Amino acid sequence: MILSRPTLGPLVLLGVLLGCCPAWASTTWDHVTETAGMRVERRLLPGTGRYEVRVSTYAPFPPPVIFETLWKHQEYTEFVPYLQHLTILTQSPNAKVMYERITMPFVAARDYTVKVTAAQDPARGRIQIAFVSAPEYGPPETPKYVRVTDIQGSWTLVPTLDGGTAVTYVVASNPGGALPVWIVNVAQRKAVPTMVKAMLDRVKHNLPHAGARSQGTR
Repeated sequence: MILSRPTLGPLVLLGVLLGCCPAWASTTWDHVTETAGMRVERRLLPGTGRYEVRVSTYAPFPPPVIFETLWKHQEYTEFVPYLQHLTILTQSPNAKVMYERITMPFVAARDYTVKVTAAQDPARGRIQIAFVSAPEYGPPETPKYVRVTDIQGSWTLVPTLDGGTAVTYVVASNPGGALPVWIVNVAQRKAVPTMVKAMLDRVKHNLPHAGARSQGTR
């Protein structure tokens, strides 16, 4: 499906940074809201009371340009909300293992390790980055942080006829600790679009001409 060109407007909280769909997820996506050119949907993860969240939008950049920023994980602490620390533990051209920490007001800090993989379909121009919890590759637990061990999701980039990209971000997580499920669900529903906007804003920031303009105004 080719998405129309909307105007892009305004970490998912508690352990969600980055389609990949959990095997236990139901097949029906329920519409949640439309916000700033982004369609937000969710579906229940049976037996959990938690939801997988999906955001779909359009970006006026081709998939490789968006991928370049998505794959610059070393920059994430500069713009991803609440991401306090990120260390790349291992990396190859198409895979990375990363340890991350999130700090937020009013709740205990979280930490987690994820494996991120990239796959490209040259014939269709489609690019996908998938991520999943990988605690076995990270540091041992510490009382300083609530360990999150259940995260998975993906970014999917599909080229549109006008040279832009249909962007889909899907994520499901269990942030751990004693947080009520309803709080987690509300936080995800509001925070996922914020994450997508932050990432696409960073793509624009990273464009060569954007950098040239900023230098010219100094």
